[in-house]
Amino acid sequence: MASEAVTLALGTVTDLLAEEARFLFGVADQVKELEVELIGMQRLLKDADKKQLNDSTVRNYVRKIRRLAYRTEDVLEEFAVEIESRRRGHGFRKAFRRFAGLVSEGTALHRVGSEIASIIAGINSITKNLQTYGVIALSSTEDGQSSNARLDQNQQRLRQTYPHQVEEYFVGMEDDIRQLVSLITDERIRSHRVISVYGMGGLGKTTLARKIYKHIEVERAFKQFAWVSVTQQCNTMTVFRDLLKQLVPDERKESVEKMDERELVGELYKVQKETKSLVVLDDLWEIEDWKRLSVAFPFAEADSKILITTRNQKLAEVEFPYPLNLLNEDEGWELLQKRAFAKRNGADCESGPRLEAVGRAIVRKCGNLPLAISAIGGVLSQKTSLEEWETVKNDVDSYIRMSEGGKEEGYGAVLQVLALSYDELPYHLKPCFLYLGQYREDEDIDAEMLYRMWTAEGMVSSDHRRKGETLTDVAERYLYEMASRSMLQVKFYEFSTSRKVESCYLHDLMRDFCLARGKEVEFLKLLDFRGGNDPLSDYSTERDDCTPRCSIHMEDGKKHCLGDVDSMISMALEASGQLRSLTLSGGTERRTASISFPEVICDSTKFKYVKVLKFEGYRLMGKGLPEGIKKLVNLRFLSLKGSALETLPSSIGQLQYLETLDIRVFPTITVPDVLCKLKGLKHLYFSPRTEVEGGQLSFLGLSKLETLVGFDDDVGDLKHLSGLNNLRFLGAIVNIRKEKNDLPQMLKYLNSNRHNLREAQLEIYASGEVVLPFLDLLSCHCLHQLSLWWGRCEFQKVEPPLSPSNLSELSLLQCSIEGDPMSVLGDLPNLRRLLFLLVDLVDRNVMIIDANAFPKLASLEIIGIKNLEKWVVAEGCMPNLSHLTIDRCEALEMIPDGLRFITTLRKLEIKMPEEFIVQRIHGIDGRGGPDRDKICHVPVIAIQSVLPPKNSWD
Repeated sequence: MASEAVTLALGTVTDLLAEEARFLFGVADQVKELEVELIGMQRLLKDADKKQLNDSTVRNYVRKIRRLAYRTEDVLEEFAVEIESRRRGHGFRKAFRRFAGLVSEGTALHRVGSEIASIIAGINSITKNLQTYGVIALSSTEDGQSSNARLDQNQQRLRQTYPHQVEEYFVGMEDDIRQLVSLITDERIRSHRVISVYGMGGLGKTTLARKIYKHIEVERAFKQFAWVSVTQQCNTMTVFRDLLKQLVPDERKESVEKMDERELVGELYKVQKETKSLVVLDDLWEIEDWKRLSVAFPFAEADSKILITTRNQKLAEVEFPYPLNLLNEDEGWELLQKRAFAKRNGADCESGPRLEAVGRAIVRKCGNLPLAISAIGGVLSQKTSLEEWETVKNDVDSYIRMSEGGKEEGYGAVLQVLALSYDELPYHLKPCFLYLGQYREDEDIDAEMLYRMWTAEGMVSSDHRRKGETLTDVAERYLYEMASRSMLQVKFYEFSTSRKVESCYLHDLMRDFCLARGKEVEFLKLLDFRGGNDPLSDYSTERDDCTPRCSIHMEDGKKHCLGDVDSMISMALEASGQLRSLTLSGGTERRTASISFPEVICDSTKFKYVKVLKFEGYRLMGKGLPEGIKKLVNLRFLSLKGSALETLPSSIGQLQYLETLDIRVFPTITVPDVLCKLKGLKHLYFSPRTEVEGGQLSFLGLSKLETLVGFDDDVGDLKHLSGLNNLRFLGAIVNIRKEKNDLPQMLKYLNSNRHNLREAQLEIYASGEVVLPFLDLLSCHCLHQLSLWWGRCEFQKVEPPLSPSNLSELSLLQCSIEGDPMSVLGDLPNLRRLLFLLVDLVDRNVMIIDANAFPKLASLEIIGIKNLEKWVVAEGCMPNLSHLTIDRCEALEMIPDGLRFITTLRKLEIKMPEEFIVQRIHGIDGRGGPDRDKICHVPVIAIQSVLPPKNSWD
């Protein structure tokens, strides 16, 4: 859609207008007019977007709109760079703020004014053409109804559901049916008057609701029933009327037609209060719609209940949420068989383990999504041989795209269902979703880096920022919103004190839709060269393409020469416009793709607007990153994470707009002391082995820095941290040496009130005789993760801190421990992960965990404590423990008896000498040892016999 491009262009214009009096002298009125035209164009696109996939004429107009939007960004940003280069200013806005005083730049002023006038003329021309063509919502058909209103109605009819429809090929969900029937029929559960089943499109929410609606126990429990399909265009009057007609006697149905909304609400409320009723609201989308509908339901005064199906998790969480999950592989295979063999009973089709193996592979390719499995099953119903099934398996994507029911060009019924969620996204989230198409299938997408890239491209609006928030906070809300709409799944940091997203990922079919839509609207070009693919063949004839983003995937571990890469990128550029984002994914640290940096990136004028350059997973040959990188003057995001790079060029200091720099490379990298010139830098990530030319880096002047990872005394001076007033996250390494001890200064900084840190992570390396100030560390309110290497911890001298510690992860690695650490650590209220690795219990051989200790601990690993003989676990401790590892504690006499009381334990790993495993767990006769009953309740137990550990870190 062009709406994404218009939204981004509006962001650039809004930044200009924020201080118009100071830097828009001479063109302020034109820029305001441009803003008005873009806003009007955005409204227009709400109508045009609905038609463009079916109408080539509208599609061509939308493409012109998109190009005008990109041109708007290009004109303004190119002007900013030109002024900055002349006046040696810093930052996009600063260049424009100084605009009023630029007498010598009259030519440039005239040029930008002419360009803006030309853009406005182009927008007006397209608007008139679309009005003439009848796309704008104000133009009507002969019967007075807008064509798009008709389109909405047609889509709504397609989405209508009815309770009497029977799903012929239903499998699985037995547990879901049982639980939901119990929730709905149990009169004692009065708090669950409204139950919301939620999940992504195609999961079978409506099918499940029908099963509940027609269940014999439900039919016995209620006197009256009503079912309404709400869909995206929720008309409350229509919903109220349809419900009431189903709940009143036939002789009253005619009077319902004459009621106004107030009367309908009153009657609905009265009927449900007087007669126990079950109401199903199928396919409800928005919280606001539910709020308007909820006035008609007597939650507290009646035994009636409401069952909602929705894709919106936030809506579901307003009441009692019930998540619906994907089928497992067995259920998926059962569904595929029912659908494929339904009309033949399998009589004329091959069978056996080979066919089942192919069928299960197809189920996996369908992502275990019921709708997709059913669609492919329909295709297989016409296939009778193993070879034909193999053909379908090898091209599942194409069959899904061509599945029955497709109304949009190139779209099957499955992708149409997924497209509904996308179409209902707010405009500002659509480009953020399409951006996910650049990642590999099944890839866990790093949420933090995703936020950085969205922000670099202007997709995160400062207008959405609340008091005290950063743009990262806004971006995180964007991700939550898409997850709540079942567009993607998120994974949270397992041990975080807050529900912070670690990564996200797309269901395979949702990714297919994302890529297809991104290509159709010229948002993203994906070139995947893995497996001998030649993706350029798809673009070789497209010379009129303005796709601004290109993502290239190369084979892991394969060597590519300079000519190969330059050729690939050059050919990609022939089918692209002015690129704004280029991401190249090579491999992992162990399997990098070896190449030379493609010089074309620095030499081509088509890269002058690039804001994002991600060059990850490569072993950079030759000179590595060239000095010519300075030509990418618009660059906001540069990541070389996971690559092998020896030096960073000094010209990096000329990238004045750079906001994110990730140089977590391997094995080592040498950095020049020029980063202090990057006044716009917000996020900086160092490699653990970073060397600096001339000693240490200066951080003076980096007042915008929000994230600093990999900082240590080899990288920079601790004194400079106090000047980073906007720092929110610090990941630092502190070395305690005889000649230098930076820990007191670090503690002073962390405990001061002069910083805005939200979270700090420390790795402390000390010599064996150093006593670590554990109490002082616990007193740092912002300290969330702590790793202590070597040194001594005197726990018998430690009292709990006065204020609650926020420490969530603690690792004690090869430390000497005096006293019982459990007596102190067990009182930490937020500790979620605890690791002991090769520690030495100096004065005791016993550890005791008291009742009520470790209230939030989820993971405990005890590895290589050679003199630990007795471990006591009291009943009532560790009520949230889910993962426990006991590894090579050679002196341990037995598994703690108290483990039998920890019912939350889901995984237990035991790696002990063979003698211990036989005598304590398996038993000499194989019938079980004395410790087996203590752990038999744990669902997953991994037992391995190992040799005792060396008292050193390998």
